Amino acid sequence: MIMFASRRISGKGHMPALAGLGLWLLGACAHQPDLPAAPAVIVAPEAGAGQADAPAPVADAEAPAAAVIPVLASLARVADHGLDPEAYAYSQIAALQPGSEAQLAAARQAWLLAASDLRHGALDPDTLARRRAIDGNMIATLDRLEAGGDAEALAAALDASAPSTPAYLALRGELARQRAALAGEKDAGAWFTIATRIDTLRVNLERLRWLPHEAGGRYVLANIPAFEVDTVSDGIATSRHAAIFGQIGRQTPALSDQIEYVVLNPWWEVPESIARHDKLAQFRKDPGTVTRLGYQILDREVNAVDPAGIDWNTVTAAGFPYRIRQKPGPANALGQVKIMFPNAHSVYLHDTPDKQLFDEMQRTFSSGCIRVQDPLDVAEWVLADTPGWGRAEIDATVATGDETRIDLAAPVPVYVTYLTAYEAEDGSVAYFPDVYSRDADVLNALNAALSF
Repeated sequence: MIMFASRRISGKGHMPALAGLGLWLLGACAHQPDLPAAPAVIVAPEAGAGQADAPAPVADAEAPAAAVIPVLASLARVADHGLDPEAYAYSQIAALQPGSEAQLAAARQAWLLAASDLRHGALDPDTLARRRAIDGNMIATLDRLEAGGDAEALAAALDASAPSTPAYLALRGELARQRAALAGEKDAGAWFTIATRIDTLRVNLERLRWLPHEAGGRYVLANIPAFEVDTVSDGIATSRHAAIFGQIGRQTPALSDQIEYVVLNPWWEVPESIARHDKLAQFRKDPGTVTRLGYQILDREVNAVDPAGIDWNTVTAAGFPYRIRQKPGPANALGQVKIMFPNAHSVYLHDTPDKQLFDEMQRTFSSGCIRVQDPLDVAEWVLADTPGWGRAEIDATVATGDETRIDLAAPVPVYVTYLTAYEAEDGSVAYFPDVYSRDADVLNALNAALSF
């Protein structure tokens, strides 16, 4: 059996899950396990196995190994992407009988799995389970390049499977720089800091592999750890907005979706969980806020209920009998606009009356939705290709105070991401705080041993 081991705001990275990864962090293949005579199953990663700059396999000079050596040698390139060559059984395949059918078959399968991981990510973004499927499109690529026997061409094909976005290339370059710095570092504290950055870069290279690989088109990118929302055209951020994300106990999820419509002067349909807990507590404390802040109380048959006749102290969260809405206006929790991409999490972008919160550094204040600074600017950008909805029309409609839905002529992709390392405006890499403590789970999943 062959083992396949599976901008601007600066912040401290997370603590590395594996503290003693000197050889792996430096990129040296460290172990050469005993092997069975032939591979039968491909299995996933051993935590802490060595990586990068792996030595070329040594073969008997008289063995007919020409067909396998280039394929195997090219696998060392995955280290440049934060993956471990030992995750693809590099040393174990090298130790098989040189030029044998077993070595050739194992090397081919390892290359195909590595190419698939670079194209789609080694992990499922929702479950963090190790992906097992090989991208069938890569088989023809391997057949064509393998015939030429050029290890560099095979390695270049692996690179081409990965994203080509500026952010991904910036993180790859930063990974190389941090590894070089680690190799010469003698101070234990500094070594630990660099090792932590390397872990952070590996995690975020994987997250970027979950996103589209090309930099073209228009899309909105929200990055939770950076507390920012960007509008992006052809890979360039055209505007950047401070943003507020979910509280630690009500975290904003990472997701990919399509913006379908914009609502100006929106009513706020208060989610039931917020109504039962937050609003009930608020109304018990000060019943006058119901009228003062423009809330409408409805029963389960959608009939209006006079709030003056409700004793909120007798209403329980478990038996909460009302539906709560808030009319458009200056006190409305959604402000003047909401930008909708319908999803299972009921998350969307919106304005807020609490604009002073944008002055805070760690902006985890919402119940999961994303509050955006200058949201009408974002709405204008989103509606740029929708005829009849320039800024003058937007402002005139807001001034009416009437709720107005605007369907986009064509949907705009939106990516709500969790990137604790990302390309800064000057092309360098900025590190952000791991506010939801999600990095360790991705790192552990990249390092965990799983069977295939």
